[in-house]
Formats: sequence, structure tokens, C-alpha cells
Amino acid sequence: MNKNTLNNLKILLDHVVKVNLYHVFPFYDTEYVQSIKDKIKFMENSKEEYDELPVVACRYCKSLDIRTDDEENDHCWRCNSLNSLIEYKNIFEYEKANNKSK
Repeated sequence: MNKNTLNNLKILLDHVVKVNLYHVFPFYDTEYVQSIKDKIKFMENSKEEYDELPVVACRYCKSLDIRTDDEENDHCWRCNSLNSLIEYKNIFEYEKANNKSK
């Protein structure tokens, strides 16, 4: 089980449900809430350790928001750099290297 990611998803679900309770109409879409619940259920039943998968980040701004286009180019959506990536062994190594640990 993926304890760190799973705990973050449960915290997010708790927040989303509480916010929706205080609004006349749901602030967060009900499909979004259901997708979080489905993801939690999937991860609880999954044997794969998502926290141990390799992570790639932008070499310049250290963002994880990397997307691949049709021509197999990796774009950083934060600083718009192209094919400038650093690979980390897992998310914990990324957080340690970039002082983003909680």
C-alpha cells in the first residue's frame, strides 16, 4: 500500500467533502469526489508502491508538471522548458533534494 500518497488522498477527500457540506450547491463536482474515492479504493487494493516509482522533474524550476506532446518532447508547463529533465529514484528523493518534505 502507498501510505504517503494514500494519506494525502484521504486528507483531500475529507477536505472536499467538508467544503461541499457548507455550500448550497456542491463546490466540488460530485464526479471529482467520486474519482477521489475510486482512486483511494484502487490504491488500497493495489500491490504497486506508487511512492517508490521514479519521478521526473524540470531541471530549471524543479516542477513535476511535465507533459509529453505528440512528438515525444517533454514540456515543463511551469517554465516552458523543453526536454530538460532530472530523474529521481522516488518521490521521497525528490522532496529531499528540493526541500519539499513536510
